[in-house]
Amino acid sequence: MRRALALAAGILMATGVGPAAAKVKWDMHLNYPAGNFHSQGAQRFADRVKEATGGELEIVLHPGASLGFKGPELLKATAEGQLSIAEIPTGMVEGDAPILALTAQPFIATNAFEQRLLYQLAKPTYAKVLKKFNQMTLYTSVWPFSGIYTQRPVERLADLKGLKMRVYDGTGLAFGKATGIAARKMPFSEVYPAMKAGLLDSMYTSSVSGVDAKAWEVLKYFTPINIVGPVNMVNVNLDAWNKLPGKVRAAVLEVAEQMEDEMWNLAGDMDRKSRKILQENGMVVSPVSKEFRAELDEVGRKLRAAWAKKAGADAQKILAEYYRITGRSD
Repeated sequence: MRRALALAAGILMATGVGPAAAKVKWDMHLNYPAGNFHSQGAQRFADRVKEATGGELEIVLHPGASLGFKGPELLKATAEGQLSIAEIPTGMVEGDAPILALTAQPFIATNAFEQRLLYQLAKPTYAKVLKKFNQMTLYTSVWPFSGIYTQRPVERLADLKGLKMRVYDGTGLAFGKATGIAARKMPFSEVYPAMKAGLLDSMYTSSVSGVDAKAWEVLKYFTPINIVGPVNMVNVNLDAWNKLPGKVRAAVLEVAEQMEDEMWNLAGDMDRKSRKILQENGMVVSPVSKEFRAELDEVGRKLRAAWAKKAGADAQKILAEYYRITGRSD
């Protein structure tokens, strides 16, 4: 039933009766609530596309994964045309395309410049891989760096052992295994009920998602370990894309280019605002000591090396260039 509904929702052609009606409609899968800044950005994108194309293309948003797809399914669902357009977090789909998790490796970037540099270096390879999955990226956005939310203070690596933590990607699972965390990968929508039921006592995500989840209702501490600053792709099915007139495609690409710059620049502001909201609601934002940071960096180096060995030559080449530019040894 879910697949049938998704297919029905993804019908491309919608015949209009007047000049203001869209000639093509895409239903867009969004992972996060309507109030999340990624979803708000997608709404701006949809509004600008409709205006730039004179109503030739209308993108209808479905936030909160309301079309019924989970993160790891999104690459295939878009490839098969079950979704015409979807927001796809890179780290969530590494089961189908391991190299896409490059931009979700632990502690690989320490600031916004390094986040974007890594994506730019990976972008040509990403494009080749995505073409094999019958899709292309219109624009990307980035999350603020992820920290951990807990019921007790976490000040050293040893404090992580035994936590029952929600994670959202393979990096989180690998980090959990390396540190003694009982990590469980689950959709964002399932986290709050799991917390209430006692199945989880912690989660790793950004300050923004912590606000979305009202984390202060069940957790007390946010420790910004900055494990990852994940990239989200807004991908379109190539069959749907190629059906658009050339002038419409050109207009969409122009809007998309503007959106990418806008969304990457927004992440830092959203992090600062969200941390303030967490504190205003009684959550303790705990600093990371130099000793704790050194422990985390050592875990990150080991995990990245193990991942690169499995990911193959393309991943290793990109990482080598990234390390050369940033002056890091690994």
